[in-house]
Amino acid sequence: MTAAQPRMVGARVARVEDPRFLRGEARYIANITLPGMRHARFVRSPFAHARIVGVDTSGVPAGVAVFTGEDWGAPSIECTSRYEGFQRAPMPVLATGKVRYAGEPVAVVVAGDPYLAEDAAEAVVVDYDPLPPVTTVDEALAVDAPLVHEDWTSNRYVPRAYASPDYDRETEGTLTVSGRFRNSRHSGVPLEGRAVLAEHTGGRVRVHTSTQIPHLVRTAVASAMDLAESSVQIVSPDVGGGFGVKAQAYPEEVACALAARALATPVKWLEDRREHFLASHHSREHRHDATLHYSEGGRIKALTAAVRVDMGAYSVFPWTSTMDTGMAMGILPGPYRFTGYKVDGYPTCTNKTPYGAYRGVARPAACFTIERLVDWMARERGLDRLEARRMNLVQAEDYPWTNPGGLVYDGGSLAESVEVMRDWIGYDSLTEELARDRREGRLRGLGVAIFTEQSAHTTEEFKKRGVPIVFGYETSMARLDPTGNLTIAASIHNHGQGLETTLGQLAGEVLGLSLDRINVVFGDTDQVSYGFGTFASRSAVLAGGAARLAAGALREKLARIAAHLLEASEEDLVFRDNRVEVVGAPGSAIALGELCRVTYQRPDLLPPGTEPTLEETRVYDAPPGTGTYTNALHAGIVEIDEATGAVDLQNYWVVEDCGVMINPLIVEGQIHGGVAQGVGSALFEEMIYDTDGQLLTTTFMDYLLPTAEDIPFIATRHLETPSPTTEGGIKGMGEGGAIAPAAVIAGGVEDALSGLGRVWVSQVPLTPERVLGHIAEARSRQ
Repeated sequence: MTAAQPRMVGARVARVEDPRFLRGEARYIANITLPGMRHARFVRSPFAHARIVGVDTSGVPAGVAVFTGEDWGAPSIECTSRYEGFQRAPMPVLATGKVRYAGEPVAVVVAGDPYLAEDAAEAVVVDYDPLPPVTTVDEALAVDAPLVHEDWTSNRYVPRAYASPDYDRETEGTLTVSGRFRNSRHSGVPLEGRAVLAEHTGGRVRVHTSTQIPHLVRTAVASAMDLAESSVQIVSPDVGGGFGVKAQAYPEEVACALAARALATPVKWLEDRREHFLASHHSREHRHDATLHYSEGGRIKALTAAVRVDMGAYSVFPWTSTMDTGMAMGILPGPYRFTGYKVDGYPTCTNKTPYGAYRGVARPAACFTIERLVDWMARERGLDRLEARRMNLVQAEDYPWTNPGGLVYDGGSLAESVEVMRDWIGYDSLTEELARDRREGRLRGLGVAIFTEQSAHTTEEFKKRGVPIVFGYETSMARLDPTGNLTIAASIHNHGQGLETTLGQLAGEVLGLSLDRINVVFGDTDQVSYGFGTFASRSAVLAGGAARLAAGALREKLARIAAHLLEASEEDLVFRDNRVEVVGAPGSAIALGELCRVTYQRPDLLPPGTEPTLEETRVYDAPPGTGTYTNALHAGIVEIDEATGAVDLQNYWVVEDCGVMINPLIVEGQIHGGVAQGVGSALFEEMIYDTDGQLLTTTFMDYLLPTAEDIPFIATRHLETPSPTTEGGIKGMGEGGAIAPAAVIAGGVEDALSGLGRVWVSQVPLTPERVLGHIAEARSRQ
């Protein structure tokens, strides 16, 4: 690009996809009706652990089909790991012989009417022989624990452990602070539940499914059905929120495909909300026992931790049951400059719903643990909390920094973010104001949390994780038609992140095309090149990088053709305003549409040897493949109602750095949405099981989400430290907003109660009951 090339990257452009949603033109699976379509309902286990003695379908009305796993040869979805000692736990499509969590599908009923299917499912009688359930990590890891899988040696999916070479030396003579930190089980709860519409036509299986990972679901469905992948098509239309919950393959997708093939008719299933709570994969349930080692002056020297994660009954595809434990083990050291580290990991199998991805994958729990420890260290040493962080952060001159967990931080602005936040919120005067409020009887406090976040981790990073599929590259095809309109076919999926806009901005800047001339397509495995999908804050970096490279290849070709037609040098051309112009010669230009028409329709005018096509495909893996790292500092003020224990989040500030921003408007929207989910983690959301393994929170009467009244104005400031390794210096940021709120709010609650007495806040969500407990604890130490 020449210096005269206008910029679209960095512009606050309104999202181009929004009008179709606002006009009601979005196309969800619930909107799709096919001729002859029938409806499925699943018969689910009421027991967390039981043998299946028999299935009685005699009460099912005539004309209604019922299938069990044995009818199909007991197919399963399997995801293994290359880690030594990993214990396999294939996920049955329909359970046979045994059920291992309440809500596990045992049979599927297919009828011509969804209400008839619902009634018929209730007519299926399953004879169960209940077994003792294992419902907590401690129960599962006990020496005499019942085995969830009888052929295993223990209920630990795989042993994990790591110690840095200098751990013993770095811990010598140090002071310590320790704690047990708990994050409760919950999930993403998207507005649209899961949905599947399967059909069998022309010898091929087509599955419409609400998923973030179409190609990976195709792999899972093909494997479970013993088909070539070319015989399976996955179509994922508009998706009403994913957040990771829709980033794994589910039994229902395979079951509907098998039923459609057996019945030779389309089969549709729409998840209801109770099913979502019971059977959509859970997340977030971590327990970390951790010790921070530090010097007299408050310099962090080392960290010791044991990471226990309740991964539920099966290993999910494609992540395996090692995902959360491994991520936490790697990122627990956070943004701090120390080298001593020892950590043990316990991915644990229990009789609970299987555990999958949710926005941030283990990083909220890791941030909670390290930030709580730093707060406690600061309190023990009499240090200001912000200063305790500043003095221990990785500095600009340290990059690339290899943290003691082995992750390579490519760059960041950690210390800068502290200074920006300090000046922006008037930190010193604010802390004095809050202290004055507490002296006057108001329980107000400030919490802060800082983190560095891995994004766009690709081949080299995933290779270390032992997963059977290495989630590296993404692919984008860019094609100009004869009128000069651009189509980008991306292997990722857009489910609310604004990717149709940001990919358009990246390619549009290269080609000088306005966004109204660009169309982004995704979600159909027959229409887009192979890729892994949308997760892990990777789409803008990887699919965006591929789109930018593909557009660049088109530009090079167009420049050759335009230079030939305009009798100019390629170096003198600029692409802007849907035209190609010669710099310094205002009258010498050609419309991009005309240039494309000539390319396709007048090959006689092209430079010798030029092929009359304008289509390029590029793959991007963001070498060296170890990921690129964003960072952010969050701060918030809370006030506690001493009588009820209710926590009011009054102010929230974010200073973030995601490298070069493609669209600041979308960046801020992602931050705000992530913070809202983080507030849910901190104050409201919790899936509660009883001792029999029954999930008690299966409606919105029991499972609370934050409302608009619970979310304050979220103020945002940006720093931009371009990644030295990615195309365009871009970093991922879709998950960052959700990482810090729990740590911020816990710190704020602790600060608010400091006028009553000293407390240690180490568990979220901070429900009124738990806050009242902390108030009583503080008063006892007043």
